[in-house]
Amino acid sequence: MHSENINSAFLDPVVAGDEVDNYYHLGVSSDDPLLAELHDLRAVIMGGSGARMTSFASTWSAMNDDAPILSFPKEDRFVTRYTAGVLFVSHGMGMPSASIAVQELMRLAYFLKRGNLDELDRVFWARVGTSGGVGLPGGTVVVTTEGGMADLKPYRLLDAHGDYTWFDGHFPADIASGIIQASEGSGIPVAMGATVATNEFFIEQFRLDGAIALTTPEEKMEWLRRIDDAGVRNIEMEGAMLAAYLNHWGFSRFAMICATVVNRLEGDQVTSTPQELHDYNERAGRVLFDYLRRILMA
Repeated sequence: MHSENINSAFLDPVVAGDEVDNYYHLGVSSDDPLLAELHDLRAVIMGGSGARMTSFASTWSAMNDDAPILSFPKEDRFVTRYTAGVLFVSHGMGMPSASIAVQELMRLAYFLKRGNLDELDRVFWARVGTSGGVGLPGGTVVVTTEGGMADLKPYRLLDAHGDYTWFDGHFPADIASGIIQASEGSGIPVAMGATVATNEFFIEQFRLDGAIALTTPEEKMEWLRRIDDAGVRNIEMEGAMLAAYLNHWGFSRFAMICATVVNRLEGDQVTSTPQELHDYNERAGRVLFDYLRRILMA
């Protein structure tokens, strides 16, 4: 891992017990006795929905002899469940919300692993959710190879000097390939490809069905064809940031697994039935658990 990119000036005194870190939005702090139950952390799984993460935790518990499920006390921002070495956390919608969850989870993981970078790098991270497909039918599960923004450039943020800090948006190729291999024989359509993450669901995804539309049908199709030609297979709102932050620290084990709910080349509105949407979510979860079973239960 890249120790020079880790905020050790803040984090190391917490590990040493000289300072207390308040993971405010998660509702715990580094001196909370509850965290003693999490030192076997082996994976962090994130998704937008709290109900979905609660369901995932129940599934993983059942796969591990009904292991106890630990809940964090605060749930007005993020819902957090821990069971059998895996932390399941909702991150809300969009990069501003998800970035808060990821930053606090990285700090928490650093504390739990006592600043040991080798131990920290063994933790597997994943975002699992839904997305708009690009040239793929609804229900296809996309394993991301690279995350970029709507302009196909990497994630970036303004720094204190008014300049942009640019981040690496690549997802580890060996992890993506391993997820594909673990899903073989499942009957679930799975594809690998790049993912576009946008700052907004309507305007920046070039939708025409929002309350505000700033594009024409021709401009929308031009953008969709451009990202399709660039190898983009789906569109969502968190992946570029996730890869950016985890790459910045030098994590080597992370992924994004998202089911498509609509083919954007054919339309903007999600018209799938509730049962179809549930099935699509289940597909992404099954691909995740096939991989978790392989790496954590072998």
